[in-house]
Amino acid sequence: MQMKHIFIAAALTLTLGACGDNAQQVQDATAKAKAAAESTKLQAEQTAQAAQQAAAAATQAAQQAKAGDVSGAAASAGQAADAAKNATANAQQTAETAKQGVQDVKDATNAAKKDDAGGH
Repeated sequence: MQMKHIFIAAALTLTLGACGDNAQQVQDATAKAKAAAESTKLQAEQTAQAAQQAAAAATQAAQQAKAGDVSGAAASAGQAADAAKNATANAQQTAETAKQGVQDVKDATNAAKKDDAGGH
């Protein structure tokens, strides 16, 4: 949620400071940054859910192993490993999406600076 606010604040600042032909470019970058922030938030929630599933499956595996249910423990451990892989993949995708949002804000900043240097 905090990242979303950062993207929106940066984009809003750029939008308010933009003029002329650059205004549309900044609005486009603002929309991209906002979309990236929303996507990042969703992906982070999915990552947390996958991590919780991995933890639950690992706990179940430990309980089954303690009770002597070796085949059940092995199955639960496999589920934990799969959920952990999903969490890792989600975390990597979340980072890439956040990175793209930051790049969109940088691009808008550069466009605004370029426009300001042009005499606006």
